Amino acid sequence: MEEEKAESKPPVSTQEILRLSDLEISLEYVTWTRVALTTDKWMAVRHNTKGETSQLTILNPLDGSIKYSEPIKADSVQVNPSQPIIAVKCGQRLEVYNFETNAMISKSRVHEPIAFWTWLNSDIIAMVTESFIYHWDLWQDDNPPVKMFMRHNRLTFSEIISYKADSSLKWLAITGLIPEDEKITGTTQLYSVDEDITQCIGAHVVCFSSYQFSDNLSPSTIFCVGSRDAQDHGKVHVIELGPYKPGNFAPKNSYDHIQFLDDVDRYDFPVSLHVSPENGLLFLITKYGYLYLCDLESSVCLCSTRISTSIIFCSTLNSTTQGILGVTRDGQVISVDVDKDDLVTYVRGRAKTANQADRLEKAITQL
Repeated sequence: MEEEKAESKPPVSTQEILRLSDLEISLEYVTWTRVALTTDKWMAVRHNTKGETSQLTILNPLDGSIKYSEPIKADSVQVNPSQPIIAVKCGQRLEVYNFETNAMISKSRVHEPIAFWTWLNSDIIAMVTESFIYHWDLWQDDNPPVKMFMRHNRLTFSEIISYKADSSLKWLAITGLIPEDEKITGTTQLYSVDEDITQCIGAHVVCFSSYQFSDNLSPSTIFCVGSRDAQDHGKVHVIELGPYKPGNFAPKNSYDHIQFLDDVDRYDFPVSLHVSPENGLLFLITKYGYLYLCDLESSVCLCSTRISTSIIFCSTLNSTTQGILGVTRDGQVISVDVDKDDLVTYVRGRAKTANQADRLEKAITQL
């Protein structure tokens, strides 16, 4: 019986990489508004030192090595996803500089309060206000931020927690959360730049990626959605976006239901969504530490497991292992990885997911 249990255990492992308290970062500063993790290269933390001086610490989340630590006056900080560049926000003013050389790169100002902001890629910073969404190209210092589209009125009273774009910046998505009747409602505004069309959908988390479906000649832009309904179940949805590419089959549109496992007096819901195009896997993580691993081709949930007993408030894809890096409210930086060979065996042994095993095995052997 013990052997059967071992074989049925999901092939997902979680390891603590480091504790932020070991770097003299107090847990009171390990929060969503103070920790920025948008890449596996750097993590930024705004915290106070023992002398009550406001400090910015930038570290490598994979080994804890500190890359930058200096006093700072700012209400928010974001690290560039691929370059040693930091963006600092003070009210409606933004400054961007290289944290290795301390050289100023660019600065700008928005004439509205900024509700949310983030790097869209290595060149573009996006800002969400109460009324509009702006894009700012930091390499065009003479040009102010560009107004992209109007924020939908369905997001008026929501807390904006995410803004995503595909690699071409032709598809944009802003997500907000609203507490309602002991649950959290998620709404996402999807905007097509080419068509100048907005569509609002029920979604707590979304992401874009490029992925080549089986038997297709070219990669496609996909839109991945994670949501929870009022009951104890939710949905993972994968939609292939246009424009259509010659030689590909009809656009895919698939979904699967997932079961949420609430703790006592805790309403769980999706907080992050990450795609591993190399393996064709989708990682959905919930606030209270559950992972749902799904197949990109079909949206089928391959397995689910708890990866943390603490709240996971930010995470990113580990580009080396194609797993996940996450930060918990306990101050842990954790690595979540999938044993690909064991995953194929696990998937093949379950009736619901057996059809996905051949595709996974093929993807793994091609790496």
